[in-house]
Amino acid sequence: MQRFLMFIYGGSRLKPVLTGPSKAYLRSQVQFHCEVPGWASPLTFELRKDTGDLISAENNIKVTFQLQVTEGSEGKYYCGVTGGQTSNSIRLHVVNVHLRCLVRKGTHLSFTWDHDQQEVNASSQHYRLSGDALTVDAASERHAGTYSCTAQNIMEVNPRFSSSQNLRVTVKQNISTLKLSFVVFLNGSSLMANVSCRLARGSPPVTFSLLVNGQEVDVKRVDSLEFWSVRPVSLGLDMGLAQCKAQAETQQLLSDPVHLHVVPVGGAVRVMVKYLYDVDAVVTAARLTCFPDRGTFPAFSWSLNHSSLPPGGNAHMEMQNGQILFLTDISSGNYRCRARDSFNDSSIWVESEDVFIQKTDLSATPMEVIALVFCGFLSMVIVGASCFLFWSTKRRNNSCKHGIKHEIQSDAMPRMNFPAEVSFKPQTVEMKTFIVNFAD
Repeated sequence: MQRFLMFIYGGSRLKPVLTGPSKAYLRSQVQFHCEVPGWASPLTFELRKDTGDLISAENNIKVTFQLQVTEGSEGKYYCGVTGGQTSNSIRLHVVNVHLRCLVRKGTHLSFTWDHDQQEVNASSQHYRLSGDALTVDAASERHAGTYSCTAQNIMEVNPRFSSSQNLRVTVKQNISTLKLSFVVFLNGSSLMANVSCRLARGSPPVTFSLLVNGQEVDVKRVDSLEFWSVRPVSLGLDMGLAQCKAQAETQQLLSDPVHLHVVPVGGAVRVMVKYLYDVDAVVTAARLTCFPDRGTFPAFSWSLNHSSLPPGGNAHMEMQNGQILFLTDISSGNYRCRARDSFNDSSIWVESEDVFIQKTDLSATPMEVIALVFCGFLSMVIVGASCFLFWSTKRRNNSCKHGIKHEIQSDAMPRMNFPAEVSFKPQTVEMKTFIVNFAD
């Protein structure tokens, strides 16, 4: 039905929107995003340039086009959908560093360039020198700093030269790796989510936007690589799919989507125990991990023999917000874990069953003893099987001799009608394979 409506109302309804950068460094990679607002079914989107050339085509509800910037990438871009209209256009400007050494008068000149008071080598892969110009195609942080040029007459006798003033060049770092995360807190009786949009690297300023279910709910331009937005949430209710968008001068990034869903702690709580051994196979420590059935933001607490354990001590330590209890000096007794919502101090604790740990029972059996026991057991199996096979063979031989003697006696007597046959039934010896699993 939606496909049918697409062709009927395509001319007026399917109006895509294109977003993306207006500037990009040469040899960098940029992203263009195309979607039809309010449309929830997959469409075929095409990215085209003002020359009419098809750059790329993808099928989805909304798409992201990757573009590798070359010298021919400058121009206008737009996107379209099958049976629909074309989007707005974005003019992309290709940016590089191009410096010229201008001389008011003089002939037969040669030029040299200094970067941070070091002469630029003409054979360097990071620069292109041509006449009075210095060009950087793919600018990076290494190209930032002060530049100056020197013009000199090409004369063997009494050459003259003149140097320029210093020019400071700032190269902004590309933004990368945008991640969204959130924590929750109680504001009175209301539950709030503090949503963070963070970039791993880049040069400010950056314009951050928070999207929920594709709709922009907050936007701010900041002089840092992180942005915070506070949103109301309801416990146990999925508030939608959140994404961060970061816009710099030459780039635009979208984070992976995250559900704004706060699940309360509940269900069963289990404790998993793992013992740690030294090179001599002796237990040196134990790691206990607490796993509640559900809960987005759990807080944990541990007890030994029904007495609370502090978060840290000489014989134990807690990790990962208390979810892991690491015993460096094992004390025998019953260990128990409990969990509750970290954002609500009045929430109910959910407890696990007791887990009994006794240090004397944890000593690892030496590998020599294990090997000796296994070899002894295997020897018993082999001897038993050999005896059984010998007994079966001897029984068959006795039966065969008895049958032959009976047949000879039968020939010496008058005809008697009784059978003298001997039936041999095969004896099956079953060899069993025993597998010994060595615990970690």
